[in-house]
Amino acid sequence: MRKHLSYIGAVLWNLLLAMAIYTVCRLVFFFLNRPLFPDVDLTRLAHLCKAGWRFDLATVLYTNLPYIILMLIPFRFRENQVYQGVAKGFYVVPNFIAFAIDLADGVYFPFTNRRTTCTVFREFQGDDNLGTIFLHEAAVHWYLVLLGIGILWLLIRAYRKPSAAGERYGWKGYLLHTAVLAAVLYPMVGGMRGGFGVTVRPIGINDANLYIEKPVEAGIVLNTAFSMYKTIDNAPLVEPDWFETTEELEEAFSPVHVPAAGGEMRKKNVVILILESFSASYSAYLTGLQGERRGDYMPFLDSLMRESLIFRYSFANGRLSIDAQPSVMCGIPAFVESFTLTPYANNDIRGLARELGEKGYSSAFYHGAQRQSLALAGFAHKSGFQQEFSRESYGNEDDFDGTWGIWDEPFLQYFEQGIGVLQEPFLATVFTLSSHHPYAIPSEFESVFEPGTIPIHRSVRYSDYAIRRFFESARKEPWFENTLFVITGDHTNQTDAPEYRTLAGVFEIPILFYTPDGSLKGLREGIAMQLDIKPTILSYLGYDEPWFSFGCDLLTTPDEDTYAVHYQSGMYLYEQDGYQLQFDGEKSVGLYHFTEDRLLQENLIAAEPERAAAMERRIKAIIQQYARRMIHNELTAVPAG
Repeated sequence: MRKHLSYIGAVLWNLLLAMAIYTVCRLVFFFLNRPLFPDVDLTRLAHLCKAGWRFDLATVLYTNLPYIILMLIPFRFRENQVYQGVAKGFYVVPNFIAFAIDLADGVYFPFTNRRTTCTVFREFQGDDNLGTIFLHEAAVHWYLVLLGIGILWLLIRAYRKPSAAGERYGWKGYLLHTAVLAAVLYPMVGGMRGGFGVTVRPIGINDANLYIEKPVEAGIVLNTAFSMYKTIDNAPLVEPDWFETTEELEEAFSPVHVPAAGGEMRKKNVVILILESFSASYSAYLTGLQGERRGDYMPFLDSLMRESLIFRYSFANGRLSIDAQPSVMCGIPAFVESFTLTPYANNDIRGLARELGEKGYSSAFYHGAQRQSLALAGFAHKSGFQQEFSRESYGNEDDFDGTWGIWDEPFLQYFEQGIGVLQEPFLATVFTLSSHHPYAIPSEFESVFEPGTIPIHRSVRYSDYAIRRFFESARKEPWFENTLFVITGDHTNQTDAPEYRTLAGVFEIPILFYTPDGSLKGLREGIAMQLDIKPTILSYLGYDEPWFSFGCDLLTTPDEDTYAVHYQSGMYLYEQDGYQLQFDGEKSVGLYHFTEDRLLQENLIAAEPERAAAMERRIKAIIQQYARRMIHNELTAVPAG
């Protein structure tokens, strides 16, 4: 048994060796860039290094997957010494390349303040002087070259071969090695994904935000090989040149908002509910406004909308749950791919929680899934929330739904109780989950909520009930009357209404602003989108400093000037004043009067060229601003540093 298991022992030893070298590289990286981390003392450094082990493990498993398979496949030819030499090569060479890249990135990091990703190869393609630059930097940083040689020597000399090499075995040996391989596969997959379970999204660059206080600290937590693995398929953003000067671009569109001078900021509490998969098509009230009343699947929210400020058309800015937080909290849209999955995910941002926190607000973010789920807690931390609460903090697995997390009804009660201990004024946000596939509801409600025409309808009814119960509890609290409530869907989901399956309707969600004192109330004829939530909240509170958002302040923007932007299947979409423009990145291909032509059947691009041209200029300005600010790390109203 000992001889047979020597294979797994040798693999574990060599993987641990690689893990240890990553820690050494991380320390070297830190001391090379020490001036960039003035607040990181030894205690903080130890915390960040420990956090980095999670990313190192995923990297080591990705890098060594061929080696692991070569070592653990249950065939006798593994005993051949030549085969063992080849296996060693599959270990030494890929790991050395990964470590060499990591050391080199320590030199490049000050120019970007983030770990290098695969987009660097596309960014510098065509440059014929990279070899000269590399040799020059190698000469200047000769000590890193020596360290790299030392790492190569260590990989070769410290490499452990299985002691069973050369031994022969029978069918029992084959059975044992097959069992070992099978036993190893599951933890390997978990290590590469960064966790186990259906709710845990594969670990990504954005997950480093769980452990950092400043965006630049993500460079310590991550390693460069991991950043490259995670961006292999990511094309770099290219800044368009539609507007030749900065002045011309800023005149066409600017995401920096400057509030009017004067006035005292009102210290009202803010509570934001982000509702999983809530489409406007589930609302009898909203569908009725469009002329064809659909099923009554959110009766409480429909009643609350009648007491709130709402807009006839309101839109999500993305199609995924991870798109909602950047849009709602930071005013950053999802163009081409989710912001948190881009190479720019560790750019400096100023979320609503950070801006209000600097004005004395306390803040907390709640989501009933595991803390790692969808990287929501990590982004909440990055955007400025002081506390994050999850399934782990809830602490009662009796309320686990069996798939995603804690049922909405008990978790929203937990959220309400948590709000009560926050110091006023506060910002409290919750992201619900029960209306997610597989659309289950607690067994005691099976006979309470009737199924709809599609599976999601009953789970929406349950979530709507959970929200009703939350408000029933909240109304009894002393903080309730002094609170602005904002409720939005995160994105849409399945629907049987054809007008909600078009390139306009597929983004329609409920968005409402509710104040118990009735100071915000009424139906506006314009457009609201998730990107508008941050500027509208700051405007309502009388925030007196510039802020950043690709949306607008709905309280001061005329209805005809409100707008929405999205990206879907290679198409940029822009809605304004009842029309939708479809722009493929080079030219406009469609113009539809979506408020009248709900199924988008009549293309007006030729019939209304002036309108199409004006809308195209606007969406081009938004796209160019987005690319420019992502590339140059300018996603704040005031440049970093």
